[in-house]
Amino acid sequence: MKKWLSVILGIMLFAFSLVGCSTNSSGNGKNIEGTVEEILQQIYEGLEDSSQLPFLTNIPLFEDIGEGNDGRKISYYIGAKGIPFIEGIASEAAIGGAYSVCLLRMENNADIEKAKKDIKDNVDPNKWICYTADTVIVDNIGDLVLLIMTNNQTAPGLGNAIYDSFKKLAK
Repeated sequence: MKKWLSVILGIMLFAFSLVGCSTNSSGNGKNIEGTVEEILQQIYEGLEDSSQLPFLTNIPLFEDIGEGNDGRKISYYIGAKGIPFIEGIASEAAIGGAYSVCLLRMENNADIEKAKKDIKDNVDPNKWICYTADTVIVDNIGDLVLLIMTNNQTAPGLGNAIYDSFKKLAK
């Protein structure tokens, strides 16, 4: 009887350890439906005052962007190669200013906390010629990772407003 009890407890312990390792996102809730482009649009629509948004250009992101043609590589946008995402978009100022918002949908079972740390540690807030981003935010909701870089002199509070709009999507 003790042998069977030990086997059952061992199986239960193993099962619980698998469940505990199956998700690597932070406790930031559910996954949000839609493409990253649609979700980014929802974030912008959720801003109370969008007048500070610069003229924007949206760039689809993929791991080997810029390879072979000396273009801007993925590290220009998110700071590092090897971030396990399946879909991404960068929204950048087309004219002047330190403004970049990147939204990534991560692969299933990706270590989201590690990805956020890699992005935060490696992204370059000085990537623009005349501006530096003094607000750098990296967070997630479910499998979506958001990177925001803005300059508070050219757009005071814009980074935080975008972040607040993003967080509202979790509700």
